[in-house]
Amino acid sequence: MAQTFKFELVSPEAKLISEDVAMVTVPGEEGVFGVLPGHSPLLSSLQMGVIEVRKTGINDNNPRRVFVAGGFADVGAEHCTVLAEEAVDLANLTVAGVDAEVGKLEAAFGLAEGHEKARLAARIEVAKAKRAALA
Repeated sequence: MAQTFKFELVSPEAKLISEDVAMVTVPGEEGVFGVLPGHSPLLSSLQMGVIEVRKTGINDNNPRRVFVAGGFADVGAEHCTVLAEEAVDLANLTVAGVDAEVGKLEAAFGLAEGHEKARLAARIEVAKAKRAALA
C-alpha cells in the first residue's frame, strides 16, 4: 500500500495545494475526519474549520493548517480533493489582522441595510471563525 496520496485544495481564486501527503484532517459536515492512503471513497460537504495537512504521517507535529469556509471533499484510495468556498493558509494570517477585519466588517454592518446586512453578517461569521482557528 502506498505511503502517500494526492491532495488538492482548490478555492475560487486558486489551487492552494497540489502535492503528495501522508495524512489530511478535514472538517466534514458530520464532524472532522482523517484521510490516509487507501481511504474508502467518500463525498462530504464541509463546515467552516481547519484542514491539517501532514506530509510525514500522523506523528507530523508541524502540519500545514488551512482555514476553509465550507465546500466539498472528494476522497478516494489514492486522492483527496477539496473544493473550498474560501480558503486561506493560517500561516498568512495574524490575530491583529483578523481582529481588524472583524472590526471593519462590524462597523460596516452597523450602517448596512437589506441584503448588504445579510452579506456582511455572513462575512463576520467567517472572519470570527478564522480568528478562532488562530487561537
